[in-house]
Amino acid sequence: MKIIAFLFVILSLIAFNFSNSQCFLATISNGMEINSSGNIELDRLLNRQKVDLEIFFGVKINLFFFVEKSRTGNAFFSPYCNSLNCNGKVVLGNYLINELSFKSDSYTRLMAVFAHEFAHAMQHKYGWSGNSKWRELHADYLAGYYLGTNGSMNQSEVISTFNEFSSRGNFDFNNPDFHGTPEERGCAFLEGFKYGRLGNTTVYSAYNSGKNYITANNPCNKYQPKRATPLDLLYLAGASPEATILVGGIAIVGSVILFSNDIYIRPTHNFGYYDNLDNIKYKNGFGWSYGLRKQFNRSALEYGITRVKYKEENSYNSYGKRITYFHLNYLHNFNLSFIPSRVQTYGGLGINLGKGTGFSGILGAYLPLIDRFNLDLRCELGNRINQIHLGLIFKYQKDYLWNKNKQR
Repeated sequence: MKIIAFLFVILSLIAFNFSNSQCFLATISNGMEINSSGNIELDRLLNRQKVDLEIFFGVKINLFFFVEKSRTGNAFFSPYCNSLNCNGKVVLGNYLINELSFKSDSYTRLMAVFAHEFAHAMQHKYGWSGNSKWRELHADYLAGYYLGTNGSMNQSEVISTFNEFSSRGNFDFNNPDFHGTPEERGCAFLEGFKYGRLGNTTVYSAYNSGKNYITANNPCNKYQPKRATPLDLLYLAGASPEATILVGGIAIVGSVILFSNDIYIRPTHNFGYYDNLDNIKYKNGFGWSYGLRKQFNRSALEYGITRVKYKEENSYNSYGKRITYFHLNYLHNFNLSFIPSRVQTYGGLGINLGKGTGFSGILGAYLPLIDRFNLDLRCELGNRINQIHLGLIFKYQKDYLWNKNKQR
């Protein structure tokens, strides 16, 4: 630890004049990054840590350094990449590194800040939809979770890192780049750290757990806001107890069905096939596939309807034949090294119930477009269908009910 602190002190000799930055930048000016901290040993150390953080958070980033114009410590993440297979870039300020070198447990503090910026990369990869303050507190939570999974941290390091996040909070509520109060920032880190110490958790569950904690505005479990249920609202509106139970029950069941699912709709091109039952050969058909979808951390379950209009070969029937069937698909994500990380590939199996029962294999990919919308391209081959889909998946809710974990 003394050797690491000594390396940081060396960086105090570095003092250039460059532009100041926020923690999350949509775009950055070209030329503001440099490729070295100014110390070869520290560069090696941080690049090794970069590999560990990429594996932990499931992202790929470009690492750079810069010299803060304001001469105050800073670091930031930007979704702008220098390569295709990349989720953004993390830039560490040399004044920040020098500033941390004079504090207790300096290396642990630096790793916490480093992890905070990687958390921004994960937010970008999975389409963060919260406001600026929530995004920063969520990154604090994930940084705490990362350190919490490290069982070798001692009490001094935990306290030092808590103090580091607290010290970076303020009360500048009117600033559009407001990151949170000292209490909110320190507590977000601490709650993430506690979640990491639970064991049997993943960074994906921590991602959702952190969103639940942040959106509840619940620093360090001090406040427990009571939220009205549909039954409470009906009763307050003057409905009778019987009507309250009936309407409230319908509302709850309907809400669970709707709010626990995403929605998808896909135009579908079906290749021709021969119907053995009717001895009819059908030409290529066009149709629509739509329904509901449950999204888990690395898999999804779809259930919906597909309607396709075919034309019979050697027939004068211009209306063709419409076939409707119910489909149930199970999909699982997998990563291919030669495909950019922004594109999520997957494979799966499908069951098709309509005019007979069919089974199919599915291969496809998702591409995030804008907040809550994914482009979905897939090919599905089976004993009764042979088709290509291209459509949209609409993430109806921010948090999935089945991913909500008890944090305390």
